[in-house]
Amino acid sequence: MRRRVTTGLAAIGLTLAVAVLLTWSARTFGADGVAFAFAVVWLPMTWLGTVSRIVTPRLPRRYHVLRRFELDGRVYERLGVRIARWLLRRGPLAVFNPDLHLPAPGARTPASLARLDQRMRDAEASHAILLVLTAGVAIHAALRGWWSAAGWTLLFDVIVNGYPVMLQRYNRGCLARRFATTSTQ
Repeated sequence: MRRRVTTGLAAIGLTLAVAVLLTWSARTFGADGVAFAFAVVWLPMTWLGTVSRIVTPRLPRRYHVLRRFELDGRVYERLGVRIARWLLRRGPLAVFNPDLHLPAPGARTPASLARLDQRMRDAEASHAILLVLTAGVAIHAALRGWWSAAGWTLLFDVIVNGYPVMLQRYNRGCLARRFATTSTQ
């Protein structure tokens, strides 16, 4: 019980910290600038990435069903998902999702592959939720006539949230082809 209270308080504290940082960045850099556009994408992403270890956001099962065109991966490869995968697996960005790697050859059991598949779905869900919410911020900026902020927010949103969504769908397609998992369901 004590751990749950501590965890809940930590989540509330983190939420407040992100709200304060977003407010500070809007006032300091201006809500119509590139710095705030980056902050409005990056801060919620790091917030949800941290809070999702406590409460995992999930999307309906039908959202995760891979379409036929996604299974071979060519569409995602043409959109540059391999570059995103390379960047996210190496260097400092690799620390954000250390659990999203194929189990070692001796540990590749149906259960371990199912856990990997679920972790990929969870990461995809977090980024998909943020992609939509942040697109709303970009639309708001456009409606206010802050074209630069709208463009930068949309660009950062596609890079920080859109590509990870595509990457997880691409990876689940690879997993399904290679190991005949339930990734297509």
